Amino acid sequence: MQTLPTSPTPRERASALINQFATKTAALEAATAETRAQIVSQTAALNQASAPYLMDLAQLEDQAKSLALEYGPAIFGQDRRSLTENGYVLGLRETTAVVVENEKDAVRMIQQDLQQAEFTSNDEALVMGYKSLLRINVELDREYIDRHFDAHSDFFLQYGISVASRQSASLKKAPPPRPAKAKTKPSPKLKTTAVEEQEAA
Repeated sequence: MQTLPTSPTPRERASALINQFATKTAALEAATAETRAQIVSQTAALNQASAPYLMDLAQLEDQAKSLALEYGPAIFGQDRRSLTENGYVLGLRETTAVVVENEKDAVRMIQQDLQQAEFTSNDEALVMGYKSLLRINVELDREYIDRHFDAHSDFFLQYGISVASRQSASLKKAPPPRPAKAKTKPSPKLKTTAVEEQEAA
C-alpha cells in the first residue's frame, strides 16, 4: 500500500526558499560580474578625465561668487540680484545666521536658568522655552532661535545670542525661458448695413 507524500514542514519550506535565494543571488552576481567590472573601470576613467575640469569649475565658481559678494550693485545694478550669461545665472540672496558670542557660556547660563525655572516658576511656557533652546546633546537650536528672535530679541541677547543678515552668492544653470504667451486678437465686429440699423430702430 502506497503512502501519500507528506507536505514539507515550515522549516523545510524555509530552508528551500533560502537555498533558492542563495542560488539566484549567485547567478545574478555571475551574470553581472563583467558589466560591474566595466562600470568600475569606466567610472574610474570618467573621474580621472573630469577631475581637472571639476577643479577649474570650482575655482571659477568661487571667483564669480566672491566677485558678486564684493561688487553686487556694480554687477547686477541697483534693483537686480542676478546676471544670466550663456545659460548660467549668477545670483545673490539674503540669508540670516545665528551668531553666538560664546556658545559654552550661553549653554551653561541657559541650563542654570532652566533648572531655576523648573523649581521656582509656575510659567510652563517659560520652562518650555528654555528646553526648546537646547537640543538633546546640549547644543543651541539655531533654527528655533532664528524663528523666534524677532519676537523675543531681549531674551536671546542676554545670552550673547543674535541673528545677523548675510549675503550668499550662487552660480548655477539658468532655468529655461518661459514660452511667450500668445496674444489673442479681439473678434472683429460685424458691420451693420443701413437697412439693418433702420429695422433695429
